[in-house]
Amino acid sequence: MKSVLLKKNVFTYLLLCLVALTHAQTNDDFCLKVYKVNILIQKNHYAPKAINNQFSEYVFDNFLKQLDSDQTIFLQEEIDSLSHFRHELDDAIFKTECGFMDAFVHFYENGLKRNLAMVQELREETFVPEPGDTLRFVQREKPVYYDNIEKIKNIYRKRLTYEVLDHVARSGKNKDSLYTQLPLVVNELRLQQLDNYTCRLQNLINPGPGMQYFMEDLFINVFCSYFDPHTNFFSADAKSGFFNSLSSGSLGLGLIMELSANNEVNINDIQTGSPAFLDPLIEKGDRLMRVGFGEKEYEVNCTNMNVVHNYFYSDNYKELELTFRKKSGLDYRTLLQKEVLKNYENTTYGFLIGGKKKVGYIYIPSFYSNMEGNSTNLYNDLLFELNHLKRSGAKGFILDLQYNSGGDLMQAFYMLTLFLDQAPLSVFNNRRNGPELVLNLNSKAKFKEPIIILINGFSASASELFASTLQDQNRAVVLGQRSYGKGTLQTFFPLDEESTDPELLKVTIEKMFRMNGKSHQRNGVHPDILTPALLEGFYTREEDNTNALDGEEIEIGYKEKRKLPRSHQKAVTLANSRIVTQPHFRQIAALNEKLSQELKITDTIPLEFGVLFNEVTKENTLFTLFNEVTEKTYTLDVQLQGKDKKNIQYNPLLQTMLNNKKEQLLTNPDIFEAVQVIQDMF
Repeated sequence: MKSVLLKKNVFTYLLLCLVALTHAQTNDDFCLKVYKVNILIQKNHYAPKAINNQFSEYVFDNFLKQLDSDQTIFLQEEIDSLSHFRHELDDAIFKTECGFMDAFVHFYENGLKRNLAMVQELREETFVPEPGDTLRFVQREKPVYYDNIEKIKNIYRKRLTYEVLDHVARSGKNKDSLYTQLPLVVNELRLQQLDNYTCRLQNLINPGPGMQYFMEDLFINVFCSYFDPHTNFFSADAKSGFFNSLSSGSLGLGLIMELSANNEVNINDIQTGSPAFLDPLIEKGDRLMRVGFGEKEYEVNCTNMNVVHNYFYSDNYKELELTFRKKSGLDYRTLLQKEVLKNYENTTYGFLIGGKKKVGYIYIPSFYSNMEGNSTNLYNDLLFELNHLKRSGAKGFILDLQYNSGGDLMQAFYMLTLFLDQAPLSVFNNRRNGPELVLNLNSKAKFKEPIIILINGFSASASELFASTLQDQNRAVVLGQRSYGKGTLQTFFPLDEESTDPELLKVTIEKMFRMNGKSHQRNGVHPDILTPALLEGFYTREEDNTNALDGEEIEIGYKEKRKLPRSHQKAVTLANSRIVTQPHFRQIAALNEKLSQELKITDTIPLEFGVLFNEVTKENTLFTLFNEVTEKTYTLDVQLQGKDKKNIQYNPLLQTMLNNKKEQLLTNPDIFEAVQVIQDMF
């Protein structure tokens, strides 16, 4: 008997040693990665910071905030156990001793599993709202953690009560009738919401790359954010997703999926000409059951949703075996190879707008490029659209950069050469070489027509560089709202130069400056013609990031030679006078004022059906007003170009996209105003 016990104890000991050795190896790899990240940042960042106690406190606090933003996962005793790391992370990085991550992983994983078990317990309870109970909505400035699981359980009960009452309050307009129905539907609604809680927790417990890798990547990104908001770490999978966002084409299957209320993944649409389109078995409405890659296969459920998402959207998995289920209940398997597909939502497109003089309208969703072999780049697509519109009779252009958050800066410089004669474009400043002038060496611009550029609070980075350069050169009039305010440049560094698919670090290395010496960092680009926009007071801009680099001014000594034509000056003056009297702009300004008063977030809300019904009624009234403004259409003669009329005959997805974009164009008051301004310029 003793011999058996001894063997068991020896086996257990060896198993623990193996686990400890594995963790030690993982921590060594993680520590080396953190060390490399720090070296690259300190060597290349525009304004590096010291790794000290201030750094340690920031990373500790923000890492916990990212993991547990509402303080319902960690208990106070667990935070107490971790708290000594708050002033030791800097030392751990210098000493390359990263065992601290094991403690974070242990407590976080335990907290999630504890909450999952707690949600199962809540299924056994009945719905009994506590009289006078309230739910807190505003997070405290300093996080407060709970000392026992019952208090967290009570928070879940309150949220459950709120979500059930809110759901019923939104299902009709007669308060008394809805209150009468409440006992009949409450149990079903409770169970649905508990299913959602379960799904969310299971996804958190099973992140795509695995818990250890997920938390290590998160820690490194929090580390990077200490230096500024745009210095980031990219794992192999995150890297392909980022580059795809800068491209007009990416590897894909052509399946457009949607998640149902029951957490089922169904085919919502199929891209014409894609691998899925060419498979005769695949149809809209089929349900995705399993995803396989190599020897691994995963059920499509809450537990594996992150893994499934990763397989679909990462370029690392190029051939997938998929199992679908027809509505009839029949299952079938198919093997699909990803191909480079046109991303219509991230591709520039144009319309011709009729009038006394025809105007070419071009929407530019991002400054995409053909990085990593993807299909096209913005410069070529824009040139294609401009030439077609000009041949169709366009005498001026509206370039729409609203909601364009930037991308490849080189595309912006290439585009500027289309509209500017030989002239300096911008100044880039880095800590090693100081200010460096970027010149346009083209002797003659290809397009001389009047230009209006549209921007808003979401226009950032390359959008701001492009708009401000044409504004400073008096080559274009800028219309809309103040832009985001990102005036920094990032570049990529591989963590392992010998790897064929290295993880990357994106580091802020330079600041952009306009030819007047000013930077749009934090300041944004200010339009020549300022218009009000719905919800503008709720926008978040660069200046709202605590670690954003400062805006500054340098001496350049450049004086522009080109003056804004007198007819353009008169058009700008006329527009600024007109906007304050235009009924639709006055309506937007009035609604913004009302929204700022009505949508102020209160700390707490009573968990009473009558109170929530009144809140929903008030919200619905505002939503009705909001829809009246956003759905208002403006009278413009918007025409498809000849090339697009031909293309949509064979591509229903393109037809749907262009129809949607045309509808959006007709409901944008800034575009309507821009057409009037450009007609005044003529």
